[in-house]
Amino acid sequence: MDVKELNLEELQHEHPLTLVDLQLIHRDYIEYDDEYDANDLIMMQNFKCICNRCDRRIDWYHRYYYKCSMSSCTYSLHKFCEEIPPTLKFQGHPSHTLILKRTTNDKKCCACLKYHRDGICYHCSTCNYGIDLLCATFVEQNTIHHPVHPHPMISVSVEPGLNKCFACGKKHEGHFYHCTTCFKFSINFDCLSLPFKLSLQTQQFNHRHLLTLSYSLLDQPYDCECRICGVNVEDEHLIYKCSKCMYYVHPDCATQRIEPFLSDFLPGLGKTEKNFKDIDHPNLVHLPVDDESHILSRQIFEGEPWVQERDKNDLHSRHRYPLVVINNDTSTPLHDPMKRIKLLCNVCSRPITKMPFYKCPAEDDDSCDFVVHNWCTQLPIQLQNPVGHPKHKLELFDFNNITVGIKCDICGLPCNGLIYACKDCDYVIDVNCAFMPKEITHEAHANHLLTRIDGASSSRSSVSKMECRACRVSIAKSESYYRCNACDFYLHCRCALYLPKTIRHKYDKHPLQLSYSPVEDHKSRYFCEVCEEELDPGKWFYHCAECAQSIHSACAPLMLQSEQGANSLSDSEGVYKYINIKFRDVTDVLWFHRHPLSLAPGTENDGLCKECGNKLQSHLIWKCLHCNFGVHCYHHSPKVYAGDRSLMYKYEENKRIIKHRGPQTNFEFYPSEMIRPETRDWKVVDNR
Repeated sequence: MDVKELNLEELQHEHPLTLVDLQLIHRDYIEYDDEYDANDLIMMQNFKCICNRCDRRIDWYHRYYYKCSMSSCTYSLHKFCEEIPPTLKFQGHPSHTLILKRTTNDKKCCACLKYHRDGICYHCSTCNYGIDLLCATFVEQNTIHHPVHPHPMISVSVEPGLNKCFACGKKHEGHFYHCTTCFKFSINFDCLSLPFKLSLQTQQFNHRHLLTLSYSLLDQPYDCECRICGVNVEDEHLIYKCSKCMYYVHPDCATQRIEPFLSDFLPGLGKTEKNFKDIDHPNLVHLPVDDESHILSRQIFEGEPWVQERDKNDLHSRHRYPLVVINNDTSTPLHDPMKRIKLLCNVCSRPITKMPFYKCPAEDDDSCDFVVHNWCTQLPIQLQNPVGHPKHKLELFDFNNITVGIKCDICGLPCNGLIYACKDCDYVIDVNCAFMPKEITHEAHANHLLTRIDGASSSRSSVSKMECRACRVSIAKSESYYRCNACDFYLHCRCALYLPKTIRHKYDKHPLQLSYSPVEDHKSRYFCEVCEEELDPGKWFYHCAECAQSIHSACAPLMLQSEQGANSLSDSEGVYKYINIKFRDVTDVLWFHRHPLSLAPGTENDGLCKECGNKLQSHLIWKCLHCNFGVHCYHHSPKVYAGDRSLMYKYEENKRIIKHRGPQTNFEFYPSEMIRPETRDWKVVDNR
């Protein structure tokens, strides 16, 4: 082999060279991904040219390369081809140092056993041992740089293998790249070639911002779920995320075509095909309603024929004064949180926002605040085949004279209005749950019919765990709930019926909308304007996009200044647990305190119970306005009707188990073929 001394100056190009970074987004890839034009990114990702020294391809994954500074010259070099050292320590020939020299093609390379082509090589004159430039730069030639991983990755084998990919957590058969620094990290060729930017625009799912491929969810304070399949995303796996919204999609969900049948198996995060005909359901209740006071009116007037007997005057006879109708009377202000006016019906505890309604006419009795909706005067005395208790009839009981409250067996919430009870069994439901429709539709799961499942008669052998989509609390076996028969979608009855579409806040001139997922153009954390605690946007909440204000759904009825601090952090989800309680003053002195007391929701400022020493916050309490006295109601509660059922009420739920981020799992890896990846098409468009 003819080997000659080589002067490095001979390799220099006649014009100055410029170092080019093909991945300008690499360093700040996660934080500033939206600052780069999409067309520029596509051009960089599709960049290809030939190195003038090794005749190998230069591409996006090399990240850096040298090009001639003259616009008319196309001379280009790999960064490592330009920066080759004059000497080399080679593992295949450890006894001597190899020297960079010029060679001809009359002998084979001692490493790859292929003939040298005219060019340069590393040579040992003592042993006549030489390797060509390609073998000397083998590692650099097969190293790639990927924006979503901070270290270079290399492929060193020609045989594909079967292994679990660290990037997606799934097993793949094929080629793998391995991190040169993180020995636990290996990524499959398919995941490696995912598009870095994605425009999600399909018939079923779309997002108006570009999505970025990322590993980083460590800055996300809440549990996140894929907006397409609804399954939680893992912070150690690849994910497409939006830099302007809390919008996340699995790569498999984002890059494959969404087939029409798939919508039948999704939990309702995107558009769904309508699976029922309106003509078959003429009395269908569409939720959420605009005004929370209208829920019961629709249930009574549009419900099923459960009524055996109606007596409109029966409710009037239950009060000590005949009730009078209020119609177009401005002297009695309606319920208005904006003006801190609270007007709640004594029968259903829902706000009275429209006329006509009935009230007590006794002007000389300031303690009587008895008011009732017009439709609540039409409640039937008996219910046949009632919700959750078809074997017995239920009768209407006046529970309003008992101040504390009793727990409803359907929604699990306490109430102190009128109730329906069974004389033969210890079964009680409030008037709101008594007329719960069998079928509903809900905006959160548009176009799919939701069917009521009564807990006592339902079979759950096929479903081990069900979680309410609104509050993310598990649904107990004995509970009644709403279910979509086509999807994995469940709602507590109270979450479906008690949350109106809009609410008003005295500090926001706009109505707040019921939101079912993190809203667009809101990347920062969410905080409730009422309780001032952090809010998880994965649970239903109220939000004003114009003012960027949010409220827990459970805090929505607590917008009056006097009720701030009523909910503890663990109670700020779902429906306000005292939504069916009408709080009031008790003018008579009770046997356990010398002053008149008020029934009130315990707040953080109320401190500790005088009886047991536990916190009063988030409990029903007896509260004295004359002295610093407060006790839990269940310490001093009367008894009611048949069965001597206790009024002691404790509201407890199995809270959602929050996922704790643990250490990353170790994966063994198999070397993969020495091939260069190519980024796939970055834009997904549904052409159907």
